[in-house]
Amino acid sequence: MFKRRDRRAPEEAPIGVMLYIPQTRRRLLGSIARAAALIPFYQGLARANSDPVGAATADLLKGLSEAALAGRPFVLPAGETTIYQLFLAEGTHLVGNKAGSTLKLGYAGPMISNHGALQRLSFEGVTFDGAGRPIDNAFGLLTLSDVAQVDMENCVVRNTTTGLMQKRCGGRVRLSTFRDLTGTAILDDNCAGVTIDANRIERCGDNGVHHWSTNSKRHDGSRISNNTIRDIDCRSGLLGLYGNGVRVAECGPVTIENNVIERCAYTAVRNTGGWDVVVADNRCKNLNEKAMYAEFGFRNATFRNNVIEDCGAGISATNYVGPGNGAGALISGNVVSKIRPSHPDAEFGPRMNWLCGVEGEGDVRILGNIVTGSPWFGVLAGFFDARNNVVVEANRLIDNEYAVGFAAQGDRLGPCEIVGNEMRGSKKANIVAMFQTDVISGDLALPDAVNTFRNVVIHDNRIF
Repeated sequence: MFKRRDRRAPEEAPIGVMLYIPQTRRRLLGSIARAAALIPFYQGLARANSDPVGAATADLLKGLSEAALAGRPFVLPAGETTIYQLFLAEGTHLVGNKAGSTLKLGYAGPMISNHGALQRLSFEGVTFDGAGRPIDNAFGLLTLSDVAQVDMENCVVRNTTTGLMQKRCGGRVRLSTFRDLTGTAILDDNCAGVTIDANRIERCGDNGVHHWSTNSKRHDGSRISNNTIRDIDCRSGLLGLYGNGVRVAECGPVTIENNVIERCAYTAVRNTGGWDVVVADNRCKNLNEKAMYAEFGFRNATFRNNVIEDCGAGISATNYVGPGNGAGALISGNVVSKIRPSHPDAEFGPRMNWLCGVEGEGDVRILGNIVTGSPWFGVLAGFFDARNNVVVEANRLIDNEYAVGFAAQGDRLGPCEIVGNEMRGSKKANIVAMFQTDVISGDLALPDAVNTFRNVVIHDNRIF
């Protein structure tokens, strides 16, 4: 007999689970019936057309339904099985054979979907191969909706458009490989409590991980950590929406940490309008735009202890409008080097602050970073007329064209402090005032320099 699960209210659901669906035998049987509804259709295809793919799909659906009813995992046969679309029932636990199991798409996708809200789906040790077949942009090879707990471990997703598309789901994707995709590896649409950990993501057409929401009031709590993400293209264009190792948009809090991100058409990590997004301890290189962004209405961003090299610019907390809108950032302990004149959007020109190690505009503390060899600025405190409550403190700025620049003319200029920085080998000057992209002062770090700029405090900086 099936035991009923406890009936806790949604707000008492375990941490990391967005949905809570009380499980009853009636709900389970209904879910299995919906998932199995295509069995007669696929069996008919097999009989009428001698279709081995239809036969294999019917057999697999039958086995999955029986296993879900019995509450046990279903182990796939070894080798490659070509199938049509599967709809999975509540509690399905799909396991690959120890000798290796591949499910290959035999027609237009998606390959895996579900009917109705589910509490749990699990995939373990399975290779999902899209065979390069067409899938509409609204779907991925695996498209899951309203599943409280999606568990994927030790799987491979390959040769398709978007690999895993999750809509309003929670759960964990771990120790899996996503490669050779024309779209995005993992696309989270209004998900929460998702853990994406220790995966290998490579050769994607648009983004590595794209996690976004339209619910501005919900606690997210997702974590993207310990992944290796490489070779991310930008086939869909759109000036930064694609081409990123990790993109987080309009949600928070989210933590992005301990990832290795390399060779992206745009950024390693892009926070667009997110709040309380922490980007920490990542290793990033070979990026054609700024390595890391907080942009367009972000709130309270943290960039901590990241190592960045070979990029068009380092870290930028930008698009400041006012308190709470493009404001609030801590940029500390990062190491930025090998900044080069390369970025994908030449039409934006200098307004994008290319060739800058670290830049912040509103309510930003830039503390204890190391920037080496920038062809323009090591640190920019504000840009054009966006500057308010910017602190540049205790940074080591080595062999840059200019060590520190600050926005100095405009209607929205608030306090700025440039204090206790170490500046070595600056090629043109150490600290200068800026009007838009033009330097309008001498070197304000020199002992005899006179600072006449309102709300700007400069002291205790060291020149070597």
